[in-house]
Amino acid sequence: MAHAGVLRCGTMCPMPHIVWTLLVAAATAVVAALATGLFVTPRMEARKKRLGDVHAARDAFSAHMTRIASVCALLQQIQLPAENEPGWTPFMRERLAGERERWWQQLDDSTR
Repeated sequence: MAHAGVLRCGTMCPMPHIVWTLLVAAATAVVAALATGLFVTPRMEARKKRLGDVHAARDAFSAHMTRIASVCALLQQIQLPAENEPGWTPFMRERLAGERERWWQQLDDSTR
């Protein structure tokens, strides 16, 4: 009668141990992949979206603040010239008034 670990030829049979180890490793990998796919990945995707929204809001706020600062500086530095100011034609005054109105609109849009 042969021992359970000995082949009939008298040598040890390592095959069942290797097969069992490979099956356990494969089952563990499948379970880990399923658990990751079912539980971890959706949470990471939701977190990624939330962080993307936070970064987009911060970037928009920064852009609005930069626009407010630059428009305020332009409005403060560039005033409409007086009516009797030499070198200013009515067309130039109208263009400058239009630009200032555009800057005021940008300021209103950015503060909203």
